[in-house]
Amino acid sequence: MTRKVRNICCLSLSLLITEELLISKIAQAQQQDFQGIIGVSIEKKISPSFSASLFNQELFKQNLLELGSSFIDAGLNYRLNRNITFGLNYRFIQQRTIENIYQPRQMLYADVSCTKGYKRISATLRGRIQSSFYNLVIGDTKQTFLIYNRDRLTIRYHINYYLVPFVYGEFWYPVNHPTHEKIDRLRTAAGFYYIFNDHFKAELYYSITHELNQSNKKTNFAPGIVCYFKI
Repeated sequence: MTRKVRNICCLSLSLLITEELLISKIAQAQQQDFQGIIGVSIEKKISPSFSASLFNQELFKQNLLELGSSFIDAGLNYRLNRNITFGLNYRFIQQRTIENIYQPRQMLYADVSCTKGYKRISATLRGRIQSSFYNLVIGDTKQTFLIYNRDRLTIRYHINYYLVPFVYGEFWYPVNHPTHEKIDRLRTAAGFYYIFNDHFKAELYYSITHELNQSNKKTNFAPGIVCYFKI
């Protein structure tokens, strides 16, 4: 029976990977600058309530030939109960500019997540306040940091222990931006987790990010893969 379940999971995984590749080809036709994301996450449980995490992500642009941005994220999470989790994180970012220079940026953010489940379906609402710090002033202003409210709703369907498809929607709302007064970015994504065991799982997804209410707004398409390790 276990072998049969594994075979079904592997078949589902293959079909979803094929779907991701087809979507990527369509997106590439719409966006010549094809992008891709790779991430690795490590989590260490400190106590029944506290855990520490380290996350690295690379965004490749120019048809995956150029590193567009990279960041390292370190955080501490507190699990109040099975439904509510608080997090505090620091992120160091290297962002490539149009002059082909990597500009450092720092970010602090705080999260609160609430998860509810019903049978095979679970939903997580994450609220986030983040502040990004820049070495240079922003545009013609004297600001060196930007604060955003960045919230996300994720819905998952647990096919079985191994395979968990999901979709999510996310928005960026500026708090102190000198020119942006409304939601200036939306992101939607669809993908799945494949859980190998209690210590390792992989995530494959496809995301679409829309810039809104700003000049020179763009829409970016990017498939991504993330590996999660619990130690």
